[in-house]
Amino acid sequence: MSIAQLLIDNLRHFWRTNLAVILGVVAATAVIGGALIVGDSVRDSLRQMSLDRLGGVDYSLKGGRFFREELAGEFDLSKNWPRTEATVAPVITLTGSVTHKKDDSEQRASGVVTYGVDERFWSMMQTSSSLPTGDEVILNRRLADGLGAEVGDEVSLIVEIPAAIPRDSLLGDRNENDTELVLTVAGIAEDETTPGRFGLNPAQQLPMNAFVSLDMLQQAIEVDHRAATPRNATEKPARVNGLFVQLHERADSEPPGLQDLNRELASNVLLEDLALRLVVNEEHGYVSLESEQMILDSAVAKAARQAAGELKLPYFALATLDGDEVKTTDLPDLDVLRSPVLVYLLNELWNPDDNEQFSMYSIAAGINFSDDPPFGPFEYIAGGPPQEAPAGSEVQVVVNDWLAEDLGIGVDDTFTTKYQEVGDRGDLPEINQSFKVTGVIKLTGPAADRGVSPEVEGITDAETFGDWRQPFPMELDRVTSRDEDYWDEHRTTPKVFLRLADAQRLWQSRYGDLTSFRIAPTDETPLTDLAADFERRFLALMSGRAIQYEQQARPTGQMALVPQMDAQAPPSGLVFQPVREQGLAAASGTTDFTGLFIGFSFFLILAAMLLIGLLFRLGIERRVSELGLLSAVGLSPKQVRRLFLAEGAILTLIGGFLGCLAAVGYASLMIYGLKTWWFGAIGTKFLFLSVHPVSLIGGFVIAAIVAMLAVWWALRQTRGVSTRELLAGTSEPSLDALQKQQRGRRSGMTAAVSWGLAVLLLGATLAGLIPQSEAFSGFNWRVVTFFVVGVAALVGSLASLAWWLDADRAAAVRGHGVTGMIRLGLRNAARHRGRSVLTASLIASATFVIVAVAAGRRNPAVEQPVNASGNGGFTLVAETSTPILYDLNTTEGRAQAGMDIADGSENQLVESMRVMPFRVKPGENASCLNLYQTQLPTILGVPEDVIQTMSDEGRFKFADTPSEHPWELLKKQHADNRIPVLGDMNTLLYSLHKGIGDLVHVPPGDNPGGTLQIEGMFDGSVFQGVLLMSEANFFKLFPDQTGFQYFLIESDPAQSGDLSTLLETQLSDAGFDAERVSDRLADFLAVQNTYLSTFQTLGGLGLLLGTLGLATVMLRNVLERRGELALLRAVGFRAGHVAWLVLCENAFVMLWGLAAGALAALLAMLPHLLSTGADVPWGGLQVMLLGVFLVGMLAALLAVREAVRTPILATLRSE
Repeated sequence: MSIAQLLIDNLRHFWRTNLAVILGVVAATAVIGGALIVGDSVRDSLRQMSLDRLGGVDYSLKGGRFFREELAGEFDLSKNWPRTEATVAPVITLTGSVTHKKDDSEQRASGVVTYGVDERFWSMMQTSSSLPTGDEVILNRRLADGLGAEVGDEVSLIVEIPAAIPRDSLLGDRNENDTELVLTVAGIAEDETTPGRFGLNPAQQLPMNAFVSLDMLQQAIEVDHRAATPRNATEKPARVNGLFVQLHERADSEPPGLQDLNRELASNVLLEDLALRLVVNEEHGYVSLESEQMILDSAVAKAARQAAGELKLPYFALATLDGDEVKTTDLPDLDVLRSPVLVYLLNELWNPDDNEQFSMYSIAAGINFSDDPPFGPFEYIAGGPPQEAPAGSEVQVVVNDWLAEDLGIGVDDTFTTKYQEVGDRGDLPEINQSFKVTGVIKLTGPAADRGVSPEVEGITDAETFGDWRQPFPMELDRVTSRDEDYWDEHRTTPKVFLRLADAQRLWQSRYGDLTSFRIAPTDETPLTDLAADFERRFLALMSGRAIQYEQQARPTGQMALVPQMDAQAPPSGLVFQPVREQGLAAASGTTDFTGLFIGFSFFLILAAMLLIGLLFRLGIERRVSELGLLSAVGLSPKQVRRLFLAEGAILTLIGGFLGCLAAVGYASLMIYGLKTWWFGAIGTKFLFLSVHPVSLIGGFVIAAIVAMLAVWWALRQTRGVSTRELLAGTSEPSLDALQKQQRGRRSGMTAAVSWGLAVLLLGATLAGLIPQSEAFSGFNWRVVTFFVVGVAALVGSLASLAWWLDADRAAAVRGHGVTGMIRLGLRNAARHRGRSVLTASLIASATFVIVAVAAGRRNPAVEQPVNASGNGGFTLVAETSTPILYDLNTTEGRAQAGMDIADGSENQLVESMRVMPFRVKPGENASCLNLYQTQLPTILGVPEDVIQTMSDEGRFKFADTPSEHPWELLKKQHADNRIPVLGDMNTLLYSLHKGIGDLVHVPPGDNPGGTLQIEGMFDGSVFQGVLLMSEANFFKLFPDQTGFQYFLIESDPAQSGDLSTLLETQLSDAGFDAERVSDRLADFLAVQNTYLSTFQTLGGLGLLLGTLGLATVMLRNVLERRGELALLRAVGFRAGHVAWLVLCENAFVMLWGLAAGALAALLAMLPHLLSTGADVPWGGLQVMLLGVFLVGMLAALLAVREAVRTPILATLRSE
């Protein structure tokens, strides 16, 4: 007979044992391959969700500024890409709140994203529903269900009115900051449609969307087309704040890329798109660059200086796109005079020697004094221009003769003024300032130029002071006839002039330090030509079309020009983002679900591997005499091992193939579980099964390797056994008495050391010798110590079992009946001590991990506010749809914010609260609730006083942060301008994959951009998903962000519900949405707790599979003891007694493993179990452990069945 025929006959003859091995391989392959498929399915589902979420949108331009709607129509790709068509949709995107009243109830939703759209955008949504028109609104399903709204219902939409002048600047409108629109629900976009999911930020959670008519929304927020009027001669085009682009390219064409689209956009940008204007002042002979925001921001001021030649550029060129080539046109230096200006409104000026001599509401201008027309010279009646004053002395100014007469002052006199200073809580404290007069000038020539002050609608165009749009409460009753006369004749002509540097020191803001930038020709160049040339150069710089070189020599070759042009985002912030590409890239996810489910299924894989080895070993032991016979007839040990390895390989191949089919089923079950039982880990129902052949092959290969290692391990046990011993049925070498004694001593020593260490550490902890300080990753030394105690107890328990099984067994077993058989069964556990210890260790280890994981569940809802914890001692966290400018801690601030509280109990409620406000720059959701890979999360700006309060009061718990005062790290200064930030440990490690010292880059867009450095980590805090920086650094990066939109509130926990309702009602126009900090922490922990439940479930299955391994060990024992059991039966023991003997041995090993693992785990987790937030599923744990025990006992019945079926006479004769 050939070896091949022998192999086939063996497989056929021992089919029962082989089938068990195959099933073990199927289990291992199913679990490993299924985990790989789950990972593929989650990634593919996220990719598909990104595509479904965006519809046809490929690129988006969405910034803080509004620009001309006409820009969408001017976007033309046909010249350079004739085979590509583009749909460009103008859109207005605003965040607001929606209210729905029905019967006596009112439902409100905050954080609603409102889109003003037209047919161009709607065509990208790939939907059959009608476009909203007039006063119609389409809600997505999530928003409609939250409001309880149906088609035909009326809802109220509240959105912020965009402000030309920042609301928290001096002349900003602090009152009329939102508008309410009453709309009819025309349709509801279902979750499966693009409008139902639409959003630019990658996230699997459904947003809350409202779609309205673009024309209607433009009118409502006052950005529609405005024709010129006698009062306002400037025509204003309709404006939007977003563009969405969909490319329609032919298959045989190369579509334009991101840089191509941005170049096309840049070529159409006008000053109006940047809220800027060039004013040609023919009367005084200059051109002035001004902003609708009143202030020129730093990027605009820099570009203006560069365009005017103040900041010299050796080479300056304009880049244009001609086909596929970037060509340049030289822009020679401008030969102009330059005059930057900063003006400010002074409330009152008076003579300190005579308070009756005063003037109200006058303009002061900071300029660079010049003798060159048209910016100078002033005609001095007395004195001369101001000089740089010594530190600490009065600021020097010159005044016109009108003010000098009003105040009765002259050269070297001092007068006092008061003006509003912009505070950091929307307040405008009034400041007194003294000025020293160095000169008095005539109100003629440059001094009589009202164009020094930019035009401000509602102020500079007012006929009288009484017609002003008052930016703050004004004392109009104190305005004198002389003041009115000056306004009638000279309007905003400054009465006071001072050095620009002094003005900037006094009045610069985060928005900028200039109000206008004036240029004048040095020759006879017409002002209109100068304006056109300057505008061309300035827009080239602002839109990114300018090529700038700092070296002296002009570069050669046009190819070198392209990288310079694309090196950074333009200062205008008007750039497209490749949202489709970014969404697909983010679909790689923050969590590797392949690794996650392999980890979850670790005990399943381990148990399957052990089971394969045990089953194959069982087959070998049943055929041990065959091994001896093969060796006796001349086969070498290597040939025998190869024969059995070949059997194992064939069984592995069969099991692996079937396991691939089972892997698909296992993955389907896991995907179903993620959408149902474990929904908290995913947060979406749009998951689908995606099977990649590579994953199936990978699972097959990994499982095959694992299985063959188990087979090799099983065969290895027969080494060292002679042919004679194999023929006699001995399958492994035995130990002599000395070796057993030495092994017992080692076990006893290990047990003694482990228990001693556990007792010593436990005593030290109870005696207070172990510090409470942090050890690592947010764990303090007491927690670490208890975990070590638990592990030591586990090792000690297992070592004690090994020692007990090695103890002397010379004493007789006493007892009769069932009791005697139980004692005999316990004694028999020592017969194969290694098997018993290995089995108990597997069960104990699995039980330890599963129980410890289950015991780690937290429920923050029952935790009390504690300063040094994840809640920071706060009870409420709130966010708003529109910013709140004012201090909610003061009565005045609450009133200014719109709160009207007259009731005594309500007033007491708000007086007892303490609010910590934060500025917000919205970003991506980087919390563990988001599966997508995020690049830049939401950033919170922390005011200086909040940093100090948090630091002084030890708010929040930190992890791995090398500082006794972590909050102070936000003030840290880096030489390379890196900005220090703090973040939550979960956000940093698992979402951003960053740690202490790592960098996060803020890409330039509608902000200057910058680099953030992680300085510290919160430990499980309410700040998950955001980064925190100081307010000062926040303003450097995001100067246009006004007010506060994130709040932490400290209050009486018992009254937090009433306070939340009161604040939401009183601040409903701002979309104030408050919730308990504990509830938000519970939402964050829902993911963690869900993962723990998943691990517990799959680990429990692994433990159940491990019990089958125990049954296999018992079956091996029965087979080895056939003669002994037959002798028991022959001398009178009933079959039932023999069954008890086998079951007790099995139960003893199982109970020892379960008890050792469970008790050690509870000891390790004792600090958490004693905390108020512990949320241990005791019932589920008990059911699982009881189920494992019962399944193990049922599986042991196989061994019992084999024991009682043993033929007595035949077995005794074979002995």
